[in-house]
Amino acid sequence: MKIECLHFKNINSLKGEHEIKFDASPLNSGGLFAIIGPTGSGKSTLLDAICLALYARTPRISSVTKSKIEQDGSILTKFQTEAFAKVKFSCNSGSFVATWSISSKKKGGLREYDLDLWDAQIEKSFSEKKSENREEIERLIGLSYDQFVKSVLLSQGEFATLLKSNEKERSELLEKITNTSIYRQIGRKVFEKHNALKSKISSQKTLMEDLKLKLLSEEDLHHKQKNKVELEKLEQAQKLKLSRYEKDFDQLKTKETLDQELQAESKKLKQYQLDFEEFQSKNAEKLSKHSKTLAFEEELLEYNALAEKKESQVEKIGSLEQEQAQLQAQIEDVKSKVEELLKTETEENEIEKGLDELLATYQNLESQKQIKLSDYKSKLEILNRELEVLDLKFKTQTIPDFRSELQDKLKVSKQKVEGFAIQFEDDTSLDESIKAKNQLLNQIKEAKHEEKSLTELEQRSAKLNEQIKLDKEALAKFPKLISEKETAFEILKKEVIHLETEKENQNLRLEVEDLRKQLLENEPCPVCGSKSHPYAEHKPALDSELDKTLKTKKDELQMLSKAIETLKAQQHLKTERVEEQEAESESLKLNLAQRKEAFAKHFEFVLSQLQGKTLADIELSTNREIENLETTKQLQAEIQALENAISVLDELHQIKEKGRQLKAEMTALYAGENLNDLVSELKKNWITLNSNLSSTRKSLSNEKENLSRVESKRLQLQANLEPKIKASAFSSISEANSSRMKSADYQALSQQYNELSERIQIQKEKLKGIKAQIENLKFEFFTNKNEAELAIADLSKTFENTKKDLEEFNRQLKNNSDLLSELKRIEESIAEEQKANRKWEILNKLIGDATGTEFNKFAQDLSLQRLIHLGNKRLKHLNDRYELDRYLPNEDKDQLYVIDHHMGGMRRSVKTLSGGETFLMSLALALGLSDLASRNVEINSLFIDEGFGTLDPETLDVTLDTLEKLQAESNKTIGIISHVSTLKERIQTQIVLDRNAQGYSQLKVIG
Repeated sequence: MKIECLHFKNINSLKGEHEIKFDASPLNSGGLFAIIGPTGSGKSTLLDAICLALYARTPRISSVTKSKIEQDGSILTKFQTEAFAKVKFSCNSGSFVATWSISSKKKGGLREYDLDLWDAQIEKSFSEKKSENREEIERLIGLSYDQFVKSVLLSQGEFATLLKSNEKERSELLEKITNTSIYRQIGRKVFEKHNALKSKISSQKTLMEDLKLKLLSEEDLHHKQKNKVELEKLEQAQKLKLSRYEKDFDQLKTKETLDQELQAESKKLKQYQLDFEEFQSKNAEKLSKHSKTLAFEEELLEYNALAEKKESQVEKIGSLEQEQAQLQAQIEDVKSKVEELLKTETEENEIEKGLDELLATYQNLESQKQIKLSDYKSKLEILNRELEVLDLKFKTQTIPDFRSELQDKLKVSKQKVEGFAIQFEDDTSLDESIKAKNQLLNQIKEAKHEEKSLTELEQRSAKLNEQIKLDKEALAKFPKLISEKETAFEILKKEVIHLETEKENQNLRLEVEDLRKQLLENEPCPVCGSKSHPYAEHKPALDSELDKTLKTKKDELQMLSKAIETLKAQQHLKTERVEEQEAESESLKLNLAQRKEAFAKHFEFVLSQLQGKTLADIELSTNREIENLETTKQLQAEIQALENAISVLDELHQIKEKGRQLKAEMTALYAGENLNDLVSELKKNWITLNSNLSSTRKSLSNEKENLSRVESKRLQLQANLEPKIKASAFSSISEANSSRMKSADYQALSQQYNELSERIQIQKEKLKGIKAQIENLKFEFFTNKNEAELAIADLSKTFENTKKDLEEFNRQLKNNSDLLSELKRIEESIAEEQKANRKWEILNKLIGDATGTEFNKFAQDLSLQRLIHLGNKRLKHLNDRYELDRYLPNEDKDQLYVIDHHMGGMRRSVKTLSGGETFLMSLALALGLSDLASRNVEINSLFIDEGFGTLDPETLDVTLDTLEKLQAESNKTIGIISHVSTLKERIQTQIVLDRNAQGYSQLKVIG
């Protein structure tokens, strides 16, 4: 995994947009690069932005939410409304862009942040869900957030503390560095789990003892079971007797109810009989008379229908005669209108023909008029097209007036053309003359441009020759300057070699410091054999000024070396530049001669036209000639357009006169608005009225015939009906009709009569059934309801007491049975718990304790071994002198040790290491942790923070040499974060952050 680019906006103190391209020059070509800036300028903000874009978290804020940002004022730059962090990274799956962003709402407050993942190859977002994007980023990189921080963002300061801490402090610090507090939690959880199971088993055993005390004795159990059997038998006998008592009681209640019902139903029967008698007195006579007419009912109804039909026919005939008279009047009115329109008297059978002939004549004239109108519009369009050339329009003027105006304009235009007096060759047209003059004008312009280019080329050649002369003079000074610098370099180099020899002697004295500590008074030295050890306690003072002098001289030597290289480079560049300029000068001379020759040849005709004039003069005269020709061409077009317009005007005048004639003929035929609608309406009314009159006459004849048939049939039916009416005691047909009831009334009264009769019969049958039910009742113990009720109450009370006694015995026996089941269940549960607790008991003995310290200590010891192993692999590439190791059985377990391979494998405490050596060990462990965290993931981007401010100049040089070696061997991108000013001189590629007076920072990349 490699970080290629970081792009962010408004993160902490870095206001505005900033972009750092790690895969572009100078950051990808200068080896190490430094992130430089004073405290608070935003160096660590760059790491925050990387973590935000990839994981939506930062090392300084574990949970980044909108409420956290609003509450703390973190992440988002003060007074800004939006922020984003975007990281482009590459991995085995390709190239991707992860983006974290947040913005403000219109009404205030922040929106929830967004996290996006963009696939650069297919140009598509992975998902709209933040959680899915975060999981995919972890999958692509192959690291969780904690692994990423430990693999990419290295803080060697923690490991410097780890090296010199005691065993307890080292375990706690290692737990923090490796984020392995889980082992302490596991040890504590095992202890808690074992204690919980142990406590549970103890509680169950206590419960068993309590339950055993509640069990019945064997004697009590036998006695209660015997009493239960006796009570069950007594309960059954009492239940049977109570059932028989209740049966008698129920039948006595039934008899009482039936007696009451019999009395009520007898009253209803009497009332029904009274209702029937009342109905008979009111309706018997009406029903009797209506019944007499039923014998000739059909004939009587038919007679009545014929009489009604006769009256209807008479009314209808009167209505049709009135309608016939109205239609006759309307037809006469339409005929008079038609004669008025045709201006002649017309027979009824000639009306439609006359209207059609009038309409055809009128429409023919209208058609001719429309044709003339269309011709007029067409010619008018042609006229306006011709007038467009003249910027004129024919609007409201009369045709003669407008024709006179055009004639005047035509005369003026012809006079103007004659005034130019342009002469053409026999076969040359005006357009060809204009084209020829334009071609000449273009050649003149090209000649002017080329003439200007040649002048500029001559000036450039002269300027280049002058520059060559100056550069050659400067180049002659370089040999002397280089010689002087080289002489000074050799003198200074000898001084540095002498000082380095003194420094090596001093270092040799430092290396035997540990041997001095082992010297004992009056014991021989293992090196020289002397028993006198004057420097065992009082070591000779070290020359601290030597380091400063050596550093100053080395810096001066390095500056001289760079100055010599710079002078040589400048000499080389100057020489190359002079050679290039001389070659360019020769090329310019040749090019100038060739272009002058080509100029004379290509513009031979134009140059022949000069005759003492300049190109600008003949360009001006040619432009005037072209303007005259184009003006003449425009005037000729106007003359042609005017002649065409006058011709069209004459045609328009003729069309207009013919249109007036046609309109006069149409007005003579009909002066109204729309003849077609009028004719159509008259014809329609004429046809409709005649058709309606014919239909009315036919209907009137039919109705009179129907009236005659109905009257004949009515008289015949009257003759047949009168004998039957007299036989039924009616004097006439009208009396028989008056005696009849409406069919619905007769049906209703008949139905009411039948219902009353039927109701009386049903009620009699109901009384008979009630009496039969009373006779069928049988009584075993009681014939009196009150006696039965008292006996049932006494027996029910006795039965309830027996039932309660039986329930109590059942409850006691069931409780005893439940206690036995519970005891068995608890015994089985205890056996299972003891079996399950066996593994927790073993685990508790091995790794469990109340604080989890034992297992955590064991796990951190393994982590330390693994970390030391990986750190030594890194240390071997950085410096093969030392190897880090844990304590041996006979050594102090509160310390870590180093094996010094340059001193015969001698072991010594890490506390004896110098500052630079401690830094190397810390860096090796930090890189080892990076390897441990990333496992199989290749990490090609590292950022190292902390520690550089505590190093002396010499140790800082050693450290940077080591990091440059690491970068060169691994081809990683390595950034160093520090505010140490010395780094600016040593590391040329830098990301520099400066903070202004407002508290905002600016960022720039230099190399």
